Amino acid sequence: MTVALLAGAAACTTADRRGDVVIFASGADLQSINPLLTLHPLARQVQRYALLTTLVRYDSSLTPVPYLAREWTWSPDRRQLTMHLDRSVNWHDGVPTTARDAQWTLDAARDPVVGYPRQSELRDLTRVSAPDDSTLVLDWSTPQDRLPDVLTDLDPAESPARYRPARPSPAGLVE
Repeated sequence: MTVALLAGAAACTTADRRGDVVIFASGADLQSINPLLTLHPLARQVQRYALLTTLVRYDSSLTPVPYLAREWTWSPDRRQLTMHLDRSVNWHDGVPTTARDAQWTLDAARDPVVGYPRQSELRDLTRVSAPDDSTLVLDWSTPQDRLPDVLTDLDPAESPARYRPARPSPAGLVE
């Protein structure tokens, strides 16, 4: 019997690879994994460290450092921030993450209907654009004295538009 138990224990010393699945055990239920809907500390940790990639993050001295945004520049009046995104980051299905995904997320966060808990921090953000797949441009109504903290919090979400092809509407506009 002892030999059987030791043999069974020895067989369990290495974990078998089970595929591309993350198993997360927690003593509490997550409020949501959607960063637009929750500020719950546990949910935020899972979002940041297991599921999603923010535009910028803080280093150990709380200095903003590149993450999805590999570099950024401010206009001379500090009302426009241009971010250049890492082109090698993909979604779970292999589709590249683009500046349009980040634009969609920031536009959704600014929409009062969504109810993003930190929406007030985006009140001076007047326009978000994605002139190409890796460039994100943020226009502010007032000069920004530092990189807004909210950019270290929001994780670009997959734009729903990527799941359906653009099609003409009866009015001739693209939906």
